[in-house]
Amino acid sequence: MKYRFSQLFDIKQIQTLMESYNKVTGLLSAILDTNEKVLVAVGWQDICVRFHRQHPVTLARCKESEAFIKKHLHEYEGRFFEYQCKNGLWDMAMPIFFDGGHIATFFFGQCFYEDDKPESEIFRRQAREFGFDEARYLEALERVPTYSREQMRNALELYTNLMNIITEMGIKKLKLMQEIEARERVHRNMKESRAYTDRILTCILEEGGGDF
Repeated sequence: MKYRFSQLFDIKQIQTLMESYNKVTGLLSAILDTNEKVLVAVGWQDICVRFHRQHPVTLARCKESEAFIKKHLHEYEGRFFEYQCKNGLWDMAMPIFFDGGHIATFFFGQCFYEDDKPESEIFRRQAREFGFDEARYLEALERVPTYSREQMRNALELYTNLMNIITEMGIKKLKLMQEIEARERVHRNMKESRAYTDRILTCILEEGGGDF
């Protein structure tokens, strides 16, 4: 049976959990189903939402990153991989598998590494090239979190633990669903058996006439 993420997990509960993690890390986190529908999301960076995704060229760069991530997901079951988009930000992704099937993808990031942060002049030129409001664009740039490699490794560990917790939640819910289905099946079988017995008794009584 192929499961949907929304069948197995409490979306509101996960949203609350991820909002708490965002307060700690400042990182975007999001879960998308296999049809690219956003199920849970928090912390989208303004530089991506208000600028990069509003111009066809920079949007194409975002789409290129997403295509790369999607293409390589199957290679990374149970772990994250990272990718730097051509707009300069780093993203991380982990496929979520359940019962052998890929049901969603967890993303986090939209950040810089402190030893690999592009020069602000690059973004100034980019603002002029694509017609962005330069002052607002640079303000959005300043709000993008910057991390050391060690901090990001810690974040990867934190989010890996989060994914393990989420998966355990799904397993418990699946077991409960299976128990409920088993009980309902037994109940249906009992009702059908009782109905069958009643029909037999009715036939016996009808055939026996008034002998009883």
